[in-house]
Amino acid sequence: MLRKRPFGVTLLLWLVLSLSVWGAVRLLATLRWWDVLNEFEARLNPLYLFLTGAGWLVVGVLLLWGLFSAKMWARLAIAVSIAVWALQYWIERIFFGAPRANFSFVLIVTILLFIVTFISAFNRRTKEFFMRSEEHEQPDQYSDTA
Repeated sequence: MLRKRPFGVTLLLWLVLSLSVWGAVRLLATLRWWDVLNEFEARLNPLYLFLTGAGWLVVGVLLLWGLFSAKMWARLAIAVSIAVWALQYWIERIFFGAPRANFSFVLIVTILLFIVTFISAFNRRTKEFFMRSEEHEQPDQYSDTA
C-alpha cells in the first residue's frame, strides 16, 4: 500500500532530481564539447568535468533509489550530498571561475538551499516517514513465524 509522502520528502526528491540532472548535463556537455574544452585550454580539465558529472549522476540515482525505497540512510545522505555539492561548486567558483558580479546572490541561494535541505531532512514528519518504512521491513521478533 502506498502512503502519501510528506512535503519535506517531496522537497528532498526534487533536490535529488536536480542534482541528478545537473550531473547528467555536466557529463553530456563535457562529452559534446570535449575538443573545444581542450582546444581553448579550459580552466577545469574535461576529464575532471566528465568524472564529476558521472559521479553526481551515480550519486543522484543511488539517492533516488534510497528515497523511493524509503531507506533510513537516504535522508542523511541527501543532506550530506547537497553540502558536498555546494562545497564543490564554491571551490570551482572561487579557484577556477572567472570573477562575476553575482556573488551575493549565489551566496544567498546557497544558504537557502542549505536551509531547505536541512529543515526537510530533519523534519519530524520526514523522520517518521522513513522510520515507518524501516519498521515494516523488520521481522517481528516476538512472532512464531519470524
